[in-house]
Amino acid sequence: MVKKASKYLIINILHGFNSKNFVFTFNMILRTIKLLFLFSISSSINAQESPLIVFDNLLNKNWQAEGTWGDGSKFKQEITFEKGLEDHIIITKSKGFTNEKQTEYGWRNHGIRQYDAASKSIKFWEFDVFGGVTEGKVWAEDKSIYYQYQYGESIVTDAWEYVDDWTYDFKVGEYVEGTWKQTYLKTQFKAAKPKTMESELPYAEIPSYPYEYNAATVSARMIDGLGFRYYWATKDLREEDLKYKPSETSRTTAETLDHLYGLATMIWNSAKQQPNVRPNAKEEPMTFEEQRAVTLTRLKEASDILRSSTSSEMQKFDIVFQRGEQSSSVPFWHQINGPIADALWHTGQIVAFRRASGNPMQAGVSVVMGTVK
Repeated sequence: MVKKASKYLIINILHGFNSKNFVFTFNMILRTIKLLFLFSISSSINAQESPLIVFDNLLNKNWQAEGTWGDGSKFKQEITFEKGLEDHIIITKSKGFTNEKQTEYGWRNHGIRQYDAASKSIKFWEFDVFGGVTEGKVWAEDKSIYYQYQYGESIVTDAWEYVDDWTYDFKVGEYVEGTWKQTYLKTQFKAAKPKTMESELPYAEIPSYPYEYNAATVSARMIDGLGFRYYWATKDLREEDLKYKPSETSRTTAETLDHLYGLATMIWNSAKQQPNVRPNAKEEPMTFEEQRAVTLTRLKEASDILRSSTSSEMQKFDIVFQRGEQSSSVPFWHQINGPIADALWHTGQIVAFRRASGNPMQAGVSVVMGTVK
């Protein structure tokens, strides 16, 4: 866009050029180039990833935790996270005990997390129902989030240590240089997993075409095609279908679905610019319906991110692998010939397996048109 603008502006300025107005015209060109340069820098800054992305996994979920403080008193909290001010702040609302005897439970805190450009750090403010306010700093370590603040004469840290997308180990104590010197509370925050109502799942039909052809939108459409095929390949699978395998050395349908879940997560991590951590973090067991819902949701989220991106932004969607402190990456090209192609392959296996186990895929599914008769 900047290149096009500069081309037309300079052409307009040069129109009618002659020796008498050379100085005026030359100065106008210099001013135009300076303005376009500033515009380019501004656009680049705005396009940069917000540091508040560390909260993305917490958004639009209801997080709940219960536990016991070191002094024996109860801890109980519900908290939600949402974006505000056109994504420039994170707003939190939490419930907890609102009286000293811990017999009343209700809205206790409202909070704000904001990136402070001057200090290049995230700051937070937590306002409570008693008229108090706690403020401090926030930082991230991988997918874990840490809050640090002054409490009396002590520097206290609240840690949300990532377990999986629906679970965080929550600790409160004194955390110094990566080590817990003292812990006042240990518990877990958990969020409810996606509903599995069929009407709420994506890809019963393929989404409408992207607005234009470019590297990002074509990649998004490939994921949409995978999502549509996966939706119908896995719809109404029975227990006997999940246990089926064509030979003793083959994977069962359920094991193949586990692999597809891992491939969808790699695609999703790439779009979210998150590393694939090895070994994989241990997750709570999911039912088939829950796993299917998460797989479809992650494919849709990845597609939505790519659909709203440009070709020049594809370089930021590398596949990143992390093992301990070591990390490596490969370009998005490998996403196409790797996880996306592999997932299409295995989705076809699910279709063949369910036919062999006596439960063929629903008739009338048109993978060309992305519709169902």
